[in-house]
Amino acid sequence: MGRSTKSILASAAALLLASGLVGPAPVVGQDGPAKADGAGIAVSGDPAAGDTAEKPAAGTERSPRRQRALQPGSTLPPKHLKRVGDHWTPYDPPDPESFPPDASLHIIVPGDTLWDLADLAFGNPYLWPQIWNENRYILDSHWIYPGDPLLLPARPTVVSEVVPQGQAGAPPTAEAAPPEPSPEPVQEPLTAEAPAAETPAAETPAAPAEIPKAPTEAHAPRTVPKIVPLADDSDIRCSGYIAQHDEKPDYFIANQEEEGKVGLTEGDIIYLNRGRDNGHVEPGTQYSIVVREGDVTHPVTHNRVGIYYSRIGTVTVLAAQDRTAIGEISMACDMILTGYDLVPLRVIKQPARKTPPFSRLNIASSGKATGYIVHVKDAIGRVGAGHIVDVDLGYDDGLAPGDYLTVFIPNQPYDKYRKVGYDYQWGNERYQTPALRVDHHNAYPNKVVGQLVILTTEKHTATAKVLNSAREIFVGNQVEVE
Repeated sequence: MGRSTKSILASAAALLLASGLVGPAPVVGQDGPAKADGAGIAVSGDPAAGDTAEKPAAGTERSPRRQRALQPGSTLPPKHLKRVGDHWTPYDPPDPESFPPDASLHIIVPGDTLWDLADLAFGNPYLWPQIWNENRYILDSHWIYPGDPLLLPARPTVVSEVVPQGQAGAPPTAEAAPPEPSPEPVQEPLTAEAPAAETPAAETPAAPAEIPKAPTEAHAPRTVPKIVPLADDSDIRCSGYIAQHDEKPDYFIANQEEEGKVGLTEGDIIYLNRGRDNGHVEPGTQYSIVVREGDVTHPVTHNRVGIYYSRIGTVTVLAAQDRTAIGEISMACDMILTGYDLVPLRVIKQPARKTPPFSRLNIASSGKATGYIVHVKDAIGRVGAGHIVDVDLGYDDGLAPGDYLTVFIPNQPYDKYRKVGYDYQWGNERYQTPALRVDHHNAYPNKVVGQLVILTTEKHTATAKVLNSAREIFVGNQVEVE
């Protein structure tokens, strides 16, 4: 049976009225990470936004909220980690064996940054883009991964070493080249401590159950020069020096805060005998605490070398008065007493250099200055790697902090041959002491026993740290500048 025209119009009007009253369906928050649209808007409730979503009131829409922006200079870590060798990385690192034989290779370890490696390799952390430029497989300099190899370039020439055009010795002017596009600004690189597996999305396969640990030390499949810090701050602050004459410094520890305490240590408050009117005692100024130990005699010539002063701590000035000053013992290497002398602190930062290879087979002479070890710190008879010694070469002999010395001893003829002989008959055989051969015609090379690095220099003496030792080192061993 057909419907009338009036009935059809009434039904259509009812449908339109219902659509206007209900309106669009409300937006419902998602559980878990929300997908952002093309404008970067994420639905509230996204854990990455850092806020907890509140349940919307019934019949209301959930207002969209923008994701929290990254800090300036920050970048998100690369995605899609993959296993390369024994570590995880998002990049395609080259095989270390493909590097040139004379290249300096470093394997990234946890805690490394391009910033720190540039400071160690070049002495200037702002040159870190030089390292990145040689390792362009790293797509984001903010993220480097333990286990990946780095090719360390040679130390670049800084601008101050270039002679300006127009002056004597300036290089010829090169033809103008078309300007290269400006590189995108880069920020100080960060380090990925250890790559963590991403939270897999619903449509992606599950991440590996366990990620192998990153290597704990730098290593390479072949021997390459290592760039290592030569000495730390305490090596210098707790060493000593040989003065040619007896010294009486202008400054000394005149008093202490705790009257009944015998022996001072770090954190103790002391008083200096100089102030603003008669000394350099601005707050923050540091002095070495020194104590006279005694005369040093040359082990070969038996002449007087000088007087040894031991550095046993550091004083930092806190406040200054007209004729006195207040300080704090900021480092103590030994027991400190009121009355000890103070001298200006000289801490020369050791240059970051490739340590020359140490080998007992490297017997060729450098032809440079030679001398002797004349003193060992703490009067230890025989020392090895890590100990502090003094030599009879100084800055007047061309020595500077950071120079290397080879320690050697002359190759004397062997004279410990067996003295007791035998000659007897047993049965049908005769037993006699075998004749031992002796060579008196050849001069054999010196025996290399150690390697030193210079920490501080005086006029004709220097303080050094033992880097390598093949056997015990003692006063009287000879040294040669490498």
